[in-house]
Amino acid sequence: MAGGGLALVAGAAFAGTAPAAAATAVTKNAKRVYYASDFGILPRATMPIITVDLSETDRRRYSRGMQGKPNVQAVGAPLDTVAIDQSDEINAFLQQVATLGGGIAIFEGDVNQLVGYGVKKPIVMLSEVAIWGLGWNKTTFMLMDGANCSVFVNKPGSNYHDVRDLRINGNRWGQSFPEALNFSGLGVDLLSPRDPGNLANRHPANPDNWQYNSHGILMVPDYTAPNASPYGDTYSSFENIFIVNPYGSAAMTNKVGGEIRFRNVVSQNAGGNGFTVGYDTYLSEVTVANSEYHGFLQQNGSTRFTNTKAFWCGQVLDRWQIGGGGVKVRRASIGYKIIGGCCEFSSTEAQNCGGEGFWLEDAESVNGQIASVANNMIADIAKISNPDGWGPVPNNFANDAAWNGGAASAKPTPADHPAVRLVGKSKYNNLSVTSRTAGQQAGVGLGQQAYALSVDALSGTMDNNISVTHSDGYDGKRVQGILTPDTPHSAIPQNWILANGKPLGDAVRKAPLTINEIDAAGTYIMMGPSYTYNPFPGGIVRLTCVELDNVFAVEADRLDAAGAPFTNIKYNDGLGWRGWVQRSRA
Repeated sequence: MAGGGLALVAGAAFAGTAPAAAATAVTKNAKRVYYASDFGILPRATMPIITVDLSETDRRRYSRGMQGKPNVQAVGAPLDTVAIDQSDEINAFLQQVATLGGGIAIFEGDVNQLVGYGVKKPIVMLSEVAIWGLGWNKTTFMLMDGANCSVFVNKPGSNYHDVRDLRINGNRWGQSFPEALNFSGLGVDLLSPRDPGNLANRHPANPDNWQYNSHGILMVPDYTAPNASPYGDTYSSFENIFIVNPYGSAAMTNKVGGEIRFRNVVSQNAGGNGFTVGYDTYLSEVTVANSEYHGFLQQNGSTRFTNTKAFWCGQVLDRWQIGGGGVKVRRASIGYKIIGGCCEFSSTEAQNCGGEGFWLEDAESVNGQIASVANNMIADIAKISNPDGWGPVPNNFANDAAWNGGAASAKPTPADHPAVRLVGKSKYNNLSVTSRTAGQQAGVGLGQQAYALSVDALSGTMDNNISVTHSDGYDGKRVQGILTPDTPHSAIPQNWILANGKPLGDAVRKAPLTINEIDAAGTYIMMGPSYTYNPFPGGIVRLTCVELDNVFAVEADRLDAAGAPFTNIKYNDGLGWRGWVQRSRA
């Protein structure tokens, strides 16, 4: 539009529809199928799109909110008129259906997603009433500006819920937590116990402070009582749902038990984690795209991941919702972060995330089929993934220049974030890992999958059965070694690791600088003079270590001519290494 004006698109099909004073009383239907429109509940909210001077992504993201106007506006009213809050009439409608013995409540919408239901209070899911839309390309529930609540919540004490075929727009940039988001001080521990006096802990990625956030779907014992005892059982099904721009998580279930199932659900642009899950949550055909923090976070219990994917977690993001304007940062976010408990991976994938593809801490997995593709995107400078050329920012707040204007700490590198990381007492994991770098996109490389595996054997990570295939998608060769440089040598004998079809004990590794640290069978290479106890200082040396009944023997061969024709041998009988013995090879 000439002159830089604003062209706004709204849902004309619903223009002129006046809000009803009260919904028509619901009468019992023999088929127990109730259309909300039959009782005066029509989509009355829209999120106008700015069509000038912004990219398509930003137009849909900010709408009018970036200019101080309401994001969610009334259909058929003058521009910038705030939409009416329909949450009371929707909840009353659902309660009437429940009183009549229950049934299916169907909500309509607009095919281009510009018109929907504006809500400023949670829609309470009842055991007796299924909530259905006409598809995620039609029915939309829009969280209004300043609602500061979750969109769908379970009724306290209810056990069964059914929600499907709709879209949830969390209006992330329209929510306001001004007293909660204060990052001017020291750092934030996102996983610390809830501390009401510490405002910094009220971050959208902190699952212990869910009451300060707004989520697309929130499952807790009592959403009106943050201190209610957790872990009551509930059984719920969510299917064919698209959740965009939630301030916190698209869905949070880690405070309740029972069985909660998500099928064909997508999370896009979550301000916290995509899915925060826990006790007996089943995820099938679920995708997380562009969450600011982790794609999937499990803190407890058990989760089953089947045909799930997390991609672009921690990528180019902005700080608009806390007054930071369009400042762009990137985070070392993890595709799947599993802290404690047990989970099952079946055909799960992490692609182009900022940090690790998978992080298991004090956890175990059965039937673990996982793939990490082109990870470590946080170090990428390709235009396609980093259009504004912003540098990577560590996954902490204390020195985060984007939050407090201070100097950023050391930049992470691909070597800092392998495809899979096992931390603490992560035992009995049965993992099949595919780690590779994706092919070029737009003629440029897109991140790299430097190392496939990090094993924290010093803290009790042992008895894991891991098969790793690690390659570079460009030419089929490994990018780096299987294990990260910080993985202790004890990780090999304490775990069974099959790397590219061969036992890792047979793989050639770089020798530790102090040779006496070698405690695993295998072949090692030393190059240069910096090694302690080097039998051939300054040369290229191959060490072959063998083990039988906890007795180790090492044979050292000088590979360059200066050390020939001798071989040095030493052994460790459990009482310490014995000195080198030289043998002639003449």
